[in-house]
Amino acid sequence: MAPGMTPAKIKANNLKFIPHVLSVAASTLIIGGCATQSPHSPSVGSADKNSSPASEQVVFKVALLTTGPVNDGGWNQSAYEGLQRIARDMPAKTEKEENLKDSDFESAFRDYASRGYNIIFAHGDEFSSVAAKVAPLFPKTLFVTTGGTNSGPNLVPIHFATEEGTYLQGMEAAYVSKTGKGGFVGGQELPPVKIAADAFSNGAKSVNPKFIFNATYINGWTDPVAARAQTEALLNSGCDVISHNCDAAAKGLFDAAASKPGVHTFGVNADENAKAPNVLSSAVLDIPKAFDDIANKVKAGHYVAKPLSLGLRDKDVALVDNPKLASVLTPVEKSHIENAAVAIATGRLKVVR
Repeated sequence: MAPGMTPAKIKANNLKFIPHVLSVAASTLIIGGCATQSPHSPSVGSADKNSSPASEQVVFKVALLTTGPVNDGGWNQSAYEGLQRIARDMPAKTEKEENLKDSDFESAFRDYASRGYNIIFAHGDEFSSVAAKVAPLFPKTLFVTTGGTNSGPNLVPIHFATEEGTYLQGMEAAYVSKTGKGGFVGGQELPPVKIAADAFSNGAKSVNPKFIFNATYINGWTDPVAARAQTEALLNSGCDVISHNCDAAAKGLFDAAASKPGVHTFGVNADENAKAPNVLSSAVLDIPKAFDDIANKVKAGHYVAKPLSLGLRDKDVALVDNPKLASVLTPVEKSHIENAAVAIATGRLKVVR
């Protein structure tokens, strides 16, 4: 992902200290109330200093860290929409830092935590290990990572079960494919990205056991040229259904495949059905709802920090078909996909093994 820039942060003045009570029991912690403010320290990345009109009297503060741009139309933009929802609904003082490099993670965490931020949402599996290192040093801040397995009294990993949606997309892909070959363009081979790709393959093979699936990675999230090159290679190898999980770089995929007759593409994380005329469906994550739910519970003072897994069952993940391509799948095929969705939601069908 692209390197972040280091802007100067605005000092917050004249805030009153409000006690923040934590109750620790076993491996969970109830987190709530408002945090204290501590001296300003330099930040990294590109920050949105006032994404809400919160006044100086509003002391509930929420930050968002991303490794890509928040206007990518997918993964990072959904997180930013969650931050905006928190700012609007609570209200709260919010800030964001985007395009962060791995080397920026720790200083960004420390900066917001030392300034008394109640919640830091770190958007991606990449943040998990650094969050585990920093979180114990700032027990009054809740660290939330969207991915990873590290957890603690004030560290919560959220697993969005993208794979439940991509399994269904794999079924769709097998139904519409004429060649029996599909491809995938990923940003980095992180565990949740690979799992979602594997689920797509499994879904396709549940329809066509001979389906061939090729997963490729571009080692980044913002390079559409690299994604286009990988997409063209997949097309040249005979793939006529192509999915992705490469954030802003996916523009290269959609551009490369858009005009190819008989080819279908798939969106992920957000509704990307309008990004090309041949996007058959999108596996959509309701990230704004998840972020808003956590923030409201923390502010109310009764949030219990524990790992979360969100999927089809509670509609935190959904398969959104492109209405312009509604006739591509037959009623029988759609029925099979709907039945699979019910089986996944009820736990009767495992999308990865």
